[in-house]
Amino acid sequence: MSAHADHAAAFPNALDGMGCLAPNPCNGYELTADLDFDTNGSGRPDPGDAYWDGGHGWLPIGDPETEFRYNTVFDGGGHTIANLFIYWPESSHAGLFRATGADDEIRNVRLTGVRVIGQNSAGALVGSNSGLIERSSADGQVSSISLIGGIAGYNSGSISNSKAVVAVEGSGDGIGGLVGRNAGTIADSSARGEVTGEGYYVGGLAGVGYNNSNCGAISGSHATGAVAGEGSYVGGLVGYSGCGTISGSYATGNVTGEGGYIGGLAGATSGTITASYATGDVAGEGYNVGGLAGHAAGAITASYATGNVAGENDNVGGLVGIGGLETTETYRFHSGRHILTITASYATGNVSGDENVGGLVGSAHRYFYRGYGSSSGYYSSAVKNTGSYATGKVSGQANVGGLVGGGRARAGGLHSYWDTQTSGVSSSYGGAGKTTRELQTPTGNTGIYSRWNADWWDFGTRSQYPVLKYEGMDAAAQRP
Repeated sequence: MSAHADHAAAFPNALDGMGCLAPNPCNGYELTADLDFDTNGSGRPDPGDAYWDGGHGWLPIGDPETEFRYNTVFDGGGHTIANLFIYWPESSHAGLFRATGADDEIRNVRLTGVRVIGQNSAGALVGSNSGLIERSSADGQVSSISLIGGIAGYNSGSISNSKAVVAVEGSGDGIGGLVGRNAGTIADSSARGEVTGEGYYVGGLAGVGYNNSNCGAISGSHATGAVAGEGSYVGGLVGYSGCGTISGSYATGNVTGEGGYIGGLAGATSGTITASYATGDVAGEGYNVGGLAGHAAGAITASYATGNVAGENDNVGGLVGIGGLETTETYRFHSGRHILTITASYATGNVSGDENVGGLVGSAHRYFYRGYGSSSGYYSSAVKNTGSYATGKVSGQANVGGLVGGGRARAGGLHSYWDTQTSGVSSSYGGAGKTTRELQTPTGNTGIYSRWNADWWDFGTRSQYPVLKYEGMDAAAQRP
């Protein structure tokens, strides 16, 4: 009997075009109806449910050693899976799926009322993703030790047009509202839910943004939940971006950290931040606290921060806490990585700290490096700051500047300014002080703004500061 005859016998009521017939065979699965794992109607997972399994709940699909399925598609068809419950506190890779391969795809599925408890690499949808996740969402709670996310615990593939409204909590490292560790790409996605972590690398969207061989990328994405970390590297969007890129993205939640490297968008980054912003208040007990980034080396372009920044220690800035060399590793590794370039950016929040406190940048780095042979010594890291400004009130005990607080390296301020009236500070380690009227008077790229790019800036009226319109940024939303 032919394949067509087999199909006709099995599905006598099939419509034309239905089924998987040559030359287009099936290569995956499709969900055709909503599912609810609360099978006894109690409103929550409990021992009366068919999938309770002695308190372990759902058995995640797949094997992390062989991944989910080779070259397999799972299409949720826009359907909802409700009340998914997984209790795997002693096992890694917990989620609806355990792990996906590079050729796997998960799309068009919605999880509601999810509760996942795992050990490492835990997410509502998948523990570890190497493939494609798109147009999918989750709401509920995920908790584990390390590498925890609202959608995926670990991502080395691609996640797009997806969102998580998930409370995420972890006792280890790599805790994120959407992804715990992102060594792949996240695009046009969001996270809304409180994120709390006891270890390092805690972020509203991603906990950490790279692995040993790949720099993660985040674009067109945002996080709106509060973020709190007991360790270091805590950020409203990403805890530690590493060499990754952040573009067209933002964070609005308040950020608090008990350790160092605390930022409204990124706790620390040695990559690039472009056309991005943070509006939440930032508070840190340790060193290096900033409205956008606690520590930055690389480049920040056309970005801003508006939240108030409070640090209990040194290196606190309205945009960046400390700028320059990222770590104390070898000279060869950091060649070309010890300079922070800030272009066309601004900060408006009030800033307070102890030493090295600035309206835009707290401090410019000077780090000891351990090189090869006799090459050990000091890096005199530079902050190159062009066409930027700060307006917030600045206060501290020592090295307090309207634009840049201090440091042991160069801190430029070419065509960059601070408001001497609103800041309450008449000096700076770099830049030029201007009155409120001087900063608001030019309504185009003339006078003090003659070197500023008119395609990047909206200069407003005589009672407004300039704001960004770079690559479609909303100028009206930036003004009260």
